[in-house]
Amino acid sequence: MKKYIYTFMLFALYAPTAVQAQSGWTKPKDTYFLKVDYSSYTSSDFRNNTGNSLTTSDFTQNAISAYGEYGISNRLTAIAFVPFFKQNSYETTNKVSGFGDVKLELKYALLNKSFPLSVSIAPEFPTGKKDNFAVNKSNPLEQINLPSGDGEFNVWTTLAVSHTFTPLKLYASAYSAFNYRTKYKERDFQNQYQAGVEVGYQFFDRLWVNTKVSILTGVGAQPTTADFIRGDGTSYTGVSVGGLYEIGKNFGLTAQYFNSNSAIVKAKNIYANNILSFGIVYQKK
Repeated sequence: MKKYIYTFMLFALYAPTAVQAQSGWTKPKDTYFLKVDYSSYTSSDFRNNTGNSLTTSDFTQNAISAYGEYGISNRLTAIAFVPFFKQNSYETTNKVSGFGDVKLELKYALLNKSFPLSVSIAPEFPTGKKDNFAVNKSNPLEQINLPSGDGEFNVWTTLAVSHTFTPLKLYASAYSAFNYRTKYKERDFQNQYQAGVEVGYQFFDRLWVNTKVSILTGVGAQPTTADFIRGDGTSYTGVSVGGLYEIGKNFGLTAQYFNSNSAIVKAKNIYANNILSFGIVYQKK
């Protein structure tokens, strides 16, 4: 039971935005999980610093990323997230793209019994293009910076707990996370707090389906000049539904739908979006 739940939790860890899902499980020693993912969304519904909705020309983001986990020991897991390609554009501009910010993580199991509990530290490095100017199609003299990385070093610290409801093929997880952010050029970024819950169920021995609810909010004073593309001053409630279908022993296919809204935490400095992502998985259990 545990190994199947575990596998599904891994695939859902990173979404195209800042939203994350976490579990209390770590990988068994010398096992691994790899996923390549494509995601896309388009939105014209921008929520400003006060949460009011403003209509703009369509903003579109496409991304291709890789995610992997490796069990260094039964208690310690190494994790990497590598966004190989991020493409941003407005309806009125050309498309600009680049490599994104790489995140490396170490996850340690504090408890491994009926309520697995883990803590993780995940530095994110400014490997993406911090300046990536798109040109207005109607007026080449007008440009807007649509970077593929936020230009700053930051560190996520996460505490997560999980439980399986044996004999049902059902699991639940909850997590709490803090993102310590530094600065881009001379501009200090607002730190962030994130929390969420996830419930998943297995159908037909090969299909896992789950749903997640999460929140992201800033910690400290709201920045005077918020920057949505770098996630500064951003807050929202996230709701998602996803699935993993295992093809044989090692391969799997994934799909996920994610929506940002104001159900719990008011959406601010973000495009209200509906993100679709699809991926392929290879794993050693």
